[in-house]
Amino acid sequence: MRILHIISGGEVGGSKKHLISLSNELKNKEIKNIVVTLMDGELYKEAKACGIDVRLIKQKNRMDLSVVDEIQRICQNENIDIINCHGGRANFLGALLKNKNKYNAKYVSTIHSDYKEDYKGNRYKTIVYSNINKNALKSFDYYITVSNTFKNMLIQRGFDSSKIMVVYNGIDFDKQRETFNINDVVSKYNLPYRKHYVSMVARLHPVKGHKVFLDSINIVLRQFSDVQFLIVGEGDILSDLKAYADNLGISNNVSFLGFQKPDEFYSISDFTVLTSYTESFPLSILESAYYKKPVISTNVGGISDLIEDDFNGYLVEPNDKETLSKRMLELLNDNNKAVIFGDRIYNKAKKLYSLENFANSYIRIYNYILTGEKKWKKKII
Repeated sequence: MRILHIISGGEVGGSKKHLISLSNELKNKEIKNIVVTLMDGELYKEAKACGIDVRLIKQKNRMDLSVVDEIQRICQNENIDIINCHGGRANFLGALLKNKNKYNAKYVSTIHSDYKEDYKGNRYKTIVYSNINKNALKSFDYYITVSNTFKNMLIQRGFDSSKIMVVYNGIDFDKQRETFNINDVVSKYNLPYRKHYVSMVARLHPVKGHKVFLDSINIVLRQFSDVQFLIVGEGDILSDLKAYADNLGISNNVSFLGFQKPDEFYSISDFTVLTSYTESFPLSILESAYYKKPVISTNVGGISDLIEDDFNGYLVEPNDKETLSKRMLELLNDNNKAVIFGDRIYNKAKKLYSLENFANSYIRIYNYILTGEKKWKKKII
């Protein structure tokens, strides 16, 4: 079994971690897999550092199709069996390889996000690139979604249900958890010293709903001031979000930290928040669970498969700043509840969403695609 993954390489969030985790596990299981990236970004550098066979084929722009021939050569030289694409740009190139008979293989796309929402806030890109991605996806033999919700979404949009498999994200719950001294973290990032910290780890994109988070913070601070909110991530709307926080008068209690390895912030937080309008099954909720930190999240995608409302976290509806602020205040005022929720979400996530389950699910699907042996279960966790 020889797998070629194609990804743009500019990703910094869940899809990057998903692919690096998968490729690393396949490598450890002695399954040949190669990652092709189209830019020299963090994904390429991290993959190289992990010892993954990663090939950089620089694409000058989205319309530079010379990369298709270079990908074809890699496929031919390495006798690739399955081409697994990740993201819109990769899907477009995969569709060209398949439709122009450049290389005979099984073509699979892993659906990390809702292609209709990928360019939320940019009307031109939504009209052009989302439609290109939608049409490219129709060429693929199979699809892997990272939640049952996304599988159902594809079915509702006319995709063949028999060609859609589900693999939930997973992380390594067996590795030693890092410990961080709160004073060291506060000093390192020049944070105000507070009794409580709350984190949100997400790229700065309209689909993540950061302004709802800021509106909720504004409500919380009217009743509870000894808390610092940490926004971890980068993106094009940073200046807009900073200005929004300034206008609300909450800047002293909000720290924009850019792209960082988030472990330190999970460690010092009471809990984490996610305010997305759409998600699949984000790695950030598993990372929070790994540090035994409960999550208050919007009830979108497959998030409710892990988070049980008022048992190991809270679920709120998108754009509901009033309920979100109420739930934040409940955990800020009741640390014991936050600890109990944290233990519960950790135990559930460790049982169901391990890295081993994640990698083995992919292997079963790859085997099914190549041999037709239905040894995998349709609900894979």
